[in-house]
Amino acid sequence: MAAASSTTACAAVTAHADHQVKPTLASKIHGLAERLQQLGKSSADSVDGSDKGSRSRTGSVHPMFTVTTHPSYSSHELCLDRRNETSPSHSQMSRNSSRKSSNSMRVNQSTKIEDFRHLMRRSSTVEVHTARVSLKDIVCYLSLLEAGRPEDKLEFMFRLYDTDGNGVLDTNEMDCIVNQMMAVAEYLGWETSELRPILQDMMVEIDYDADGTVSLDEWKRGGMTTIPLLVLLGLDTNVKEDGEHAWRLKHFSRPAYCNLCLNMLVGLGKKGLCCIFCKFTVHERCVQRAPASCIATYSKSKRASATLAHHWIEGNCHGKCARCRKKIKGYNGITGLHCRWCHITLHNRCVGAAGGACTLGRHAPHILPPTAIRPLVLDRQRSLPHRPQPDQQTLPTSISLPISIAAVPEERKEQKKEPRAPPISFQVTPPEGSCPLLVFINPKSGGRQGSRVLRKLQYILNPRQVHDITKGGPTQGLQMFKDVKNYRVICCGGDGTVGWVLETMDKVQMETQPAVGVIPLGTGNDLARCLRWGGGYEGESIHKILDKIARASTVMMDRWQIMVENLAMECDQPQMPDSAPHPTTVPYNIINNYFSIGVDAAICVKFHTERERNPDKFSSRMKNKLWYFEFATSEQFAASCKNLHENIDIVCDGSSLELKKGPSLQGVALLNIPYAHGGSNLWGTSAAQRRGRFPQAQQDIGDRMIEVIGLENCLHMGQVRTGLRASGRRLAQCSSITITTKRMFPMQIDGEPWMQPPCTITITHKNQVPMLMGPEPEKGRGFFKIFTHC
Repeated sequence: MAAASSTTACAAVTAHADHQVKPTLASKIHGLAERLQQLGKSSADSVDGSDKGSRSRTGSVHPMFTVTTHPSYSSHELCLDRRNETSPSHSQMSRNSSRKSSNSMRVNQSTKIEDFRHLMRRSSTVEVHTARVSLKDIVCYLSLLEAGRPEDKLEFMFRLYDTDGNGVLDTNEMDCIVNQMMAVAEYLGWETSELRPILQDMMVEIDYDADGTVSLDEWKRGGMTTIPLLVLLGLDTNVKEDGEHAWRLKHFSRPAYCNLCLNMLVGLGKKGLCCIFCKFTVHERCVQRAPASCIATYSKSKRASATLAHHWIEGNCHGKCARCRKKIKGYNGITGLHCRWCHITLHNRCVGAAGGACTLGRHAPHILPPTAIRPLVLDRQRSLPHRPQPDQQTLPTSISLPISIAAVPEERKEQKKEPRAPPISFQVTPPEGSCPLLVFINPKSGGRQGSRVLRKLQYILNPRQVHDITKGGPTQGLQMFKDVKNYRVICCGGDGTVGWVLETMDKVQMETQPAVGVIPLGTGNDLARCLRWGGGYEGESIHKILDKIARASTVMMDRWQIMVENLAMECDQPQMPDSAPHPTTVPYNIINNYFSIGVDAAICVKFHTERERNPDKFSSRMKNKLWYFEFATSEQFAASCKNLHENIDIVCDGSSLELKKGPSLQGVALLNIPYAHGGSNLWGTSAAQRRGRFPQAQQDIGDRMIEVIGLENCLHMGQVRTGLRASGRRLAQCSSITITTKRMFPMQIDGEPWMQPPCTITITHKNQVPMLMGPEPEKGRGFFKIFTHC
C-alpha cells in the first residue's frame, strides 16, 4: 500500500478476467493478509522512529508497513516497458506515461502499477518494519483489483487492517483506519481541520449492532450504502489528485512551441504531447519535467471562495486578442495567453486588463466550475452524540444511497453486467441561474468521431461533467447529479446509448427528471432525427452544438413496456439462409423508438449475425450500408416471412385487426417516433394520405399513442425510403396492443434483433420522459433568398 497515494492501493479487475479470479478471491485475501500480519507482528518491536517519519507519497498507505524501492534503481528504470528490459528512450517514456515532473512525488495510477510490476521483476521484496516479504502476491492481487468491484476492494482493506485476524475491527484497528484516512485527505489537499471527528463518527456509524467492533458484513454494508470508505482510503479512482495532465500525442497543423524548453515542435507526424484538459504542450523529451499545473476540477475546502480565477496557459495562441483586437503573432515563439475556462486569448501585455475573476465564457450556464464540486465527506455534518441502536440506522441526509442493481430486471446484454455503485464521492452545487450539462459519450460510436467529441467536451466543460459510458456505464454520473435540481443530460452516441441512459435514469431516484438531448454518432440515429439533432455528426463545431443546446426546447416522449410470454407449441421454422446461431433472447423490455416483426427484422438478424461473426467487414458506415443493401436484396427473393399476416393476430385497444382478411404482409412495425430504419417515415405525413385508413391521423412522440403499420415486402420498405410510396399500410393508432404469433419470427426492438418462437406480446404505455428538441433550422441569409419569398 502506498502512503497517501489515493490510487496505488488497487488495480483493475477487467471484465474478461472477472470470472477467472472470483473462485480464489477469498483465499488470496486471507493468504496475503495472514502473511503480512505475521511479518508485521514479528518485527513490530524493531521499528525505528526514523522509519515512521520517512514515508513519502509513493510509499505505504497502510500504517503497519512501508513499501520501499531498491536504491540502485532510478525512477527511469522503474518505468521500463513491459516487453523491454533495457533503458527506454525519451519517446518511449513519454508515450507510455503521463506523469508529472520528477520534482512532484505524485504519479498516476497506471505508472504506479507499472512501477510495482517492474520492481517485482528486479527485486521481489518489500520492507515491512525491516523484514522482507515477496511482492508477488501483493502485485498480483492489486493488478486484479484495479477499478474492480467495490466489494472486492472493501474486503481487501478489511483483511489488511484486521491485524489480529479475528474477523472484526476493534478500536485500535479503527484508529489506524482513521489515521490512514487523514493521511489520504492531506495528500489530496483537502481541508482537514475538522475532518478527524467526522471520520470517527463515521466509524461509529458502521457498527450497526453497537457491539464495539465492526464485522466484515458491517464494513461492506457501510461502504456500499452510506460511508464513502473507498474515497477516504484512497481506493476510488474517481477521486484523485488534481493537477495531473492528460497527455495525448498530437500532430500540430500550425506552429507550436514547447511550454518548457520554449523551442518549436518540429518533425513529421505527431510532433509532441498536448494535455487534453488545458492544452499545455511539450516535446516528448520534455514531458518528464512538466509541472503539475493542470486545472483543478473540484474544490478541496468548503471554505473556498466562490470566485473562480483564470487558469492561464502561455503560448500557442492563434487569433485576435480579446482586449485590443489585434492579431497574436503565435509564430514568433511563446507569446500570448489563453484561459482554459473562459477561453479568452490575450497578449501578454493585455493580461492585466482581464481581471482576476473568470466568467467561464460563452458556455458559462453549461459549465460546473471547480468551486461547485466538493468531496461529499467535507459537507458531512457531525452525527448525534449517542450511538445507534441495533435496530436503527442513522442515514445522514447529505449522503445519497446507491441504486439496487439486484432488484432491477436484467434488460440489456452489456449494460446488465454493470457493477454495483458505491456511495457518490462528490456534492454538486451549481451556481445560481446555471443549467449544467451531464454528458455521456460512447467513443466507439461513429468511428473516431466519438473519441474526438470526448476530448473536445472535456476541454470545453469541466472534465467531471463528461463521462465515457463504456467505462462503468452512466450510473456514476447520474448518482453524482441526482440531487441537482436543474441540469440537462446529453447523450453522444447512437439510439442504443440513449436507451441505456434512459433505462439507468429509471433506476436512479433523482430529485428532478432532467431533459435528455442527443448528439448523434454512429449509424441509424432515428431518435436524433425526429428531435432535430440530425442523422449523424459531420464534424460540426462543438461550440455551435452547445449553443443549440442552450436554445433547445423540452418535449415529452412516450416509452412503452413490452412483455413477451412464450407459448408451448410446435412451430414451423423460417428458412434462414445462414447456418450461424441467431440471438434468441429479448434484448430490452422497453420500446423507445420502434418494434417490428417480419421482413425488416429478418434483414437486421442477418446483419447482426454476420457482424458478430466477421466484425472486420463492418468497419465503416459505407460498408455497413452496402451490407444492409445486400441482405435486403437477398431477403426480397428469399421471402422468409411470407404470409406473415396468416400467422399473427393483433388486438389494438380490444379490437382485432383481422389481418387474415387484408392484403398479404411480410412485416408489421409499431412506431413510437416518426423515423425508423435510418430515416424512413413509415407512417407518412397526413398531407400525403388523402385516401386510405386514418387520413388525418397525426403522429406525435408524446401523445400516448403508438402507430401500427404493415409492410408488404422488402421492396415496399425501399419504396418508402426513396419516396416512391408515401408510407406503409396504416393499420391502427392505439394505446395498448396484444400480439399473438403462431410460428417463429424475427423481431427487433430499437435495432436489436432476435428470433422469437410462438408467443404472446403485450405492449402498454410505461411513462414519459423529457427530451430536448433542437431549435428550428435557421433560414438562409443570401441575396437570392429574397426571390424565394416573392
